[in-house]
Amino acid sequence: MASIHLGACLSGGWRLFKRHPVNHVVAWLLVGVVGSISAGLLIGPMLVGYMRMMAKEDRGESTQLGDLFRGFDDFVPAFVAGLISSLVLWVGFMLCVLPGLLIAALPMVALYLVATGEGDGVAAFSRAWQVVTKNLMASFVGMLVLGMVGALGLLLCWVGVLVTGPVSMIAMYYLARQLVGDEPELLPAP
Repeated sequence: MASIHLGACLSGGWRLFKRHPVNHVVAWLLVGVVGSISAGLLIGPMLVGYMRMMAKEDRGESTQLGDLFRGFDDFVPAFVAGLISSLVLWVGFMLCVLPGLLIAALPMVALYLVATGEGDGVAAFSRAWQVVTKNLMASFVGMLVLGMVGALGLLLCWVGVLVTGPVSMIAMYYLARQLVGDEPELLPAP
């Protein structure tokens, strides 16, 4: 079982956001807009690109908004992993909501695996399924807390979501990292 440190996820999310807040707000909005315009079909490659952008920034490398579109370099695996995991998640929500809530981390973990080099979308989904079901309660609690953090910005007339949305998304990247076993101590120092 993976050890989940939500505090490390949130502090890592805040730390990366503070480095380049405008880039993260624009990237988060672009992921949402492109995902919406494409009826969700391009959300997988966009999230893979955003995760790669986060990973570069996490390593101390310079980033630019163009990095967001690097997920299209692995379009097929990102599309397949995103589609399969989203469909399974949708089925989970259709089964009285609770099963969907329990596996809510599935798409993020599958896309994280593609972002870190898994070239097969089905294999990324399969490994994500194993990781999430093995760590069911940790992934559920993690996604619930991080989702609530993201939604907190809605309380400030929607403006606050421009901060809480990207911070929550970055924190979900760190959660996926922890769930697959990447070392939590690799988080950047303050």
